[in-house]
Amino acid sequence: MVLNVFGRRDTNISEESKQFLNSLPSTFINLFRKRRQLFPVWSSNKYCAMIKSTYLVYYRVTKTDDANERALKYMNLLKCTIKIIDDDTAGYVFCITPENGKGSIFFAADNEKDRAKFARQAAAVQRQAPSVNDFETLKLLGKGHYGRVILARGVADQQLYAIKEMKLNQVKAKVVYTERSVMEWASSHPFILSLDYAFARGKSAFLVSKFMPGGDLFLHMQNNGGCFNEDAVRFYGAELLLALEYMHSMSILHRDIKPENVLLDVDGHIKLADMGLAKRLDSKTGRTKTMCGTDTYLPPEMVGRHQGGHGLPVDLWQFGCILFELRAGYPPFYIPQSSQKSTHQRILYQSVRYPNNITKDFKALLMQLLEKKQEERLGFENGFAEVKKHAFFKNIDWDKVLKKQLVPPLIPGPAGDNLVNNFDPQFTEQPHKIYIAEELSAYERDFAGFDYVRQSEERGVATGSSASVKDTSDEEGDEKPEVELDIDAVQIKV
Repeated sequence: MVLNVFGRRDTNISEESKQFLNSLPSTFINLFRKRRQLFPVWSSNKYCAMIKSTYLVYYRVTKTDDANERALKYMNLLKCTIKIIDDDTAGYVFCITPENGKGSIFFAADNEKDRAKFARQAAAVQRQAPSVNDFETLKLLGKGHYGRVILARGVADQQLYAIKEMKLNQVKAKVVYTERSVMEWASSHPFILSLDYAFARGKSAFLVSKFMPGGDLFLHMQNNGGCFNEDAVRFYGAELLLALEYMHSMSILHRDIKPENVLLDVDGHIKLADMGLAKRLDSKTGRTKTMCGTDTYLPPEMVGRHQGGHGLPVDLWQFGCILFELRAGYPPFYIPQSSQKSTHQRILYQSVRYPNNITKDFKALLMQLLEKKQEERLGFENGFAEVKKHAFFKNIDWDKVLKKQLVPPLIPGPAGDNLVNNFDPQFTEQPHKIYIAEELSAYERDFAGFDYVRQSEERGVATGSSASVKDTSDEEGDEKPEVELDIDAVQIKV
């Protein structure tokens, strides 16, 4: 069996692209033997082979494996031919050949099942990469400094999507890479906006997600008299808490939690969106020092440039801010027409003035979340698991929350014939067309591995892939591998 793909011309992969690929989750990982290139003999060492985005990333495994000393190799599978080879002497062999026909790599799996899994996953990424032409743009949904969000319909599946377009000459590549990476890591949670497609074309990068017709919490808060009652706050807070807890389990810091970034689906359940300022830390206690976010939601450790930087407790502070705002109608340190400096001064030194119409339990929760010293903030030691135990959430059945079995406090109104009744008309009436130059831009060449198609949960392969490989192994009869692989952390025990 041969899988052929005719990709775009080869480009050198930059160090920044390598760092991006290394940050992505692996959709396949296993150990193979590899045939030496200079002499046609098989190496005694095992090689760790991973598929990240459209790339094969592999390295030689040693008993004293050090992640910082791995000599990683990269090959774009979109430009390769993969051939299954019958070789009884070497095992379950397959060959990967670059588009130019030079430098073929031979791997051997321990069993047919592992070889078939690799071939099947390679087939999943060997498909026509998504493009702007796969979508019909309908309306502009929002606009910001670095780009815009456009409502579009998929030409093939007729589903509605929200396309986030970012201008690569206006935003740092690292920011685009980070958002793309974080969205792939967090896409599987029911309360986080999933990434369906990603691609870089011309001078723009595009992140495509399912359209959420319900608009955002800020809009509904304004339409609901300016704020929500405590029961509604508890509902939205519970769903948001689970989304943030999931992100924190992977050491991902959001850093921009506010009502505008919490969307509602057609049934009224939330989707946490906008990972543009998110960051994946080295560990749950990791720190970073970049000051970013929306002024009125910044925590004291960020505003005060804490010497040790900031980490996951930032989201605990912002979780308190959004709960406060949903009930009061404004953020805890907000004053109209206030300067950035005065806002920062209030965050650092002023006590929060709590509304009189909140319950004792709710006020206690807010006070513990809006603790200026991050070490004393609720959740500093054990994260959102501590917050879940607070009296404010005492009657919450967390399993029912996760399964979306609680009744939402409001059901978004009909999207209307124009589909955007729940969005701000100041944007929806603006032009929405996407224009891409036909020639390959320098920006596009630099974004190696950016393309993405969401995996189909039912089939285990990328949606839209027409290639398939028959798995002839016996699921029950295969022996367990002698190595343990952690597909996320890429920890290998030899």
